[in-house]
Amino acid sequence: MKSSKKKSVIILFLLLASILGYSQYQSASEISVNISENKIINEDKNNLNYKIELEFKNPSLVILPVGETKFFIFYDNQIVGKGNLESFTLHPISSSHSSATFVTDQKLDEPKSVKISALTKYDLFGMSIEIPFDYHPTDEQTRRFIQQN
Repeated sequence: MKSSKKKSVIILFLLLASILGYSQYQSASEISVNISENKIINEDKNNLNYKIELEFKNPSLVILPVGETKFFIFYDNQIVGKGNLESFTLHPISSSHSSATFVTDQKLDEPKSVKISALTKYDLFGMSIEIPFDYHPTDEQTRRFIQQN
């Protein structure tokens, strides 16, 4: 009888942990991104080096330590730049800022679609979870981004 109760408690615990884990994974996949600042930090005849600051909003209940993230800038569906996002921690139900630099070899001249794509690796409870994100800046952010050129 005691063995049956132990098994039931263990199964119930695993079921609840699975449900909580899945719901937090879903919440983490809903992380939003906003460009809070971007500016040219260096320009030569072949490349433009940008500094960009991104704001991440974490809707989950889990602290997410984010390792270095490589990302790509798409302009009119073509890769025009790549960069690295510094490591940071996303605290539960809050916002965090992270700085990044990226290099592009193209002048962006007119408002077209801009997209930032990355695959971010989160180290959580001894596991690594990779969550992709695509960010499409607003029209206003795209205009400011292009005016820098």
